[in-house]
Amino acid sequence: MLSKRSSEASRFTPAKVPHINRKRKECWDSAASFQNSLPLSPLDTPRSGSGHHQSSGGPGSEEEAGGNSRHRHGNRHGNAGGLERRMEELEKELARQRQENEQLLKAHQDKDDLIGKLKEEIDLLNRDLDDIEDENEQLKQENKTLLKVVGQLTR
Repeated sequence: MLSKRSSEASRFTPAKVPHINRKRKECWDSAASFQNSLPLSPLDTPRSGSGHHQSSGGPGSEEEAGGNSRHRHGNRHGNAGGLERRMEELEKELARQRQENEQLLKAHQDKDDLIGKLKEEIDLLNRDLDDIEDENEQLKQENKTLLKVVGQLTR
């Protein structure tokens, strides 16, 4: 029989969450792992005589149940420390990602500035090219005129 938790955890798998980046998938994996490590809810715990749980009748079954109860109780206290550690890890990761985003933003702004400067340089070079083409056209006209004069003088 599947517990409610395992069926709920399956809807939080990265395969069912399309279009997320690798970091988000890692967070989903971590959240699903954490959710699966949580103690069962009181509704899911075995109760003797309730019809939800059948005792195996074997020796030590009550001891095993008691041991599991103590284990779950210990997990609750351990999970608080685990949650704090996880929060610290996530805060560090968030700070690292923010720093990385700031660096990327600065690099992007620097590239935008460079693109602007290069566009200005291209405009100046195009103006120079236009001036040179105009001068070249004038020189061609002068050359034609000189050739006509030389042709007339040599006759």
